[in-house]
Amino acid sequence: MSRAYTWLVNAMAWLAGFLMAGMMLSICVDVIVRNLGFQSSAHLFTFTEYALLMVPCLGAPWLVREKGHVYVEIFLMSVGERFRRVMTFAVGLGCVLVCGLIAWYGFDVTWTNYVRSDVDVRSMDMPRWMVVIFIPIGFLMMGIEFLRLISKGESVLGDLTSTLAAQKPEGRS
Repeated sequence: MSRAYTWLVNAMAWLAGFLMAGMMLSICVDVIVRNLGFQSSAHLFTFTEYALLMVPCLGAPWLVREKGHVYVEIFLMSVGERFRRVMTFAVGLGCVLVCGLIAWYGFDVTWTNYVRSDVDVRSMDMPRWMVVIFIPIGFLMMGIEFLRLISKGESVLGDLTSTLAAQKPEGRS
């Protein structure tokens, strides 16, 4: 089960990467076609809009796993080690709760869109549930990743300070 889940998180991150490359290519094609005086496809714009929603939702669980998200550590560095651990745990617990709440609400919205057969009308008609399903999936997976880190006793935050200190050449401050 753990290997399948790890594979899923990695596959979602790879898909997000491919979508980013696809967005870059579609934007380049769109610009080139318009500069040559031709009408570009409205589907390229629609693809980019959908990908802009999908990329962060697909890539965020991997980012949580790698502790690659951005955070401001100045407050945590100014307090003692014990309070820092408590605060880091509280942040992780808050992340689990927020991700769970957004996933719950997102699944409700997705289900409502499915039941009502709502359609997202752009250059092509797309069932709306197929567009928004990435939001609850992404937040559910992020919540699982935060919960996984907490249950293992790991900090949910990356260790930027020690990384920077280790990179500093000796004799320099």
